[in-house]
Amino acid sequence: MKSEKSPSKLLEVKKAQEIIFSNFSKLDSIDMPLIDSQNFVLSKDIVAPFDLPEKDNSAMDGFAVKHEDIIDKKITELEVIGRVGAENKSEIFLNTGQAIRIMTGGEIPKGADSVIPFENTDSGPMRGLDYPKKVTINAPVNLGDNIRKAGLDYKKDSLVLRAGALLTPPVLGVIASFGISNASVIRKPVISVISTGNEVVMPGDDRKPGQIYDSNSFIISSAIKEAGGAVNLLNIVGDRKEDIESAILSCRTSDLIISIGGVSKGDFDLIKDVLLEKGEINFWGINMKPGKPLAFGSLNLEGGNVFQIGLPGNPVSAYVCFELFVRPIILKMKGFQEIMRRKIKARVTEDIVNYDGRRMYTRVKILERDNEFIAQIYNNQNSNILSSLVFADGLAICPEDCKVVKSGNELEVILLRG
Repeated sequence: MKSEKSPSKLLEVKKAQEIIFSNFSKLDSIDMPLIDSQNFVLSKDIVAPFDLPEKDNSAMDGFAVKHEDIIDKKITELEVIGRVGAENKSEIFLNTGQAIRIMTGGEIPKGADSVIPFENTDSGPMRGLDYPKKVTINAPVNLGDNIRKAGLDYKKDSLVLRAGALLTPPVLGVIASFGISNASVIRKPVISVISTGNEVVMPGDDRKPGQIYDSNSFIISSAIKEAGGAVNLLNIVGDRKEDIESAILSCRTSDLIISIGGVSKGDFDLIKDVLLEKGEINFWGINMKPGKPLAFGSLNLEGGNVFQIGLPGNPVSAYVCFELFVRPIILKMKGFQEIMRRKIKARVTEDIVNYDGRRMYTRVKILERDNEFIAQIYNNQNSNILSSLVFADGLAICPEDCKVVKSGNELEVILLRG
């Protein structure tokens, strides 16, 4: 059995973050179909294999013309000598006094330097491959109008996307436009979630007197997915040491194990005991509210080392700890450079009393009034009040050394949305 590395006093939040974050790094790269790669992070640069667009093409349905034929005339009649569709490569050369019917995306014929929209002619749109023998230009355009130049979007061999780019729908569209069907991405971290306690049952199961439905598994598993991780959710584990050991051993291929509950000072809080036997506890207890009884350690499971974070059992405490310590390492494993939530300054709507010298994370809703942010404080800040999480879109930070924050004073707020 290894000894517990427990500090004589509670660890400060920043120090705890430094310890946890330093143990995680970007995961390995995998190839996957482009259609499945949304919200993954690109692991290799993408360089343009050709110009985009590949050819000078029409931005409008209309007629390709020589600008010199229309520049000095209000009304011009031109001979129409053919049609170019979006699917065609133009093989026609345009001479003086001639026009070619052209569709959006069609290659600009040699000799043409402008496109007249259908609505500026007497022709109007036409169906299929037909084209009129003549067309009258009713309104001229400027030289080069309605022509999209080759390479306007991307030049051949130019950098399209750097490694580390998040694959959003527009980004996927750009990649697909180069005919690329697979993407090289950072794989999702696999995170096992173990909820503990004889008093906890899953929604839908029979509940005995004194038992409660498990909300923590749903809160934390959903938050993992929202951050881009893959969840391995285990059945609820009762307060027996051998059951906890068996559950933890089944997670040996995970990138991280998260247990919920079992890390405070109760008689049946066994997670830390298993940590001590299977590995070591780096720290246990953080100088924050809510969320003091958080544990971090590593487990040696059949020769492989897996890190484990023990979240408190109260749902608000568990979620606040997730935001501060787990979400950032998910983003780090996925290859993100910026892993922390955005912060703003906001004025609180009432006094905050910090009576025990811990860093407080107060649930607030952010409003904007007169070009400044207002932090509306939820009326019940207890760590079991789930409605405060539904209400809140921010966590107002009250420092350890501040006993009272007066109404109207400004605090730093972590934004939980966006």
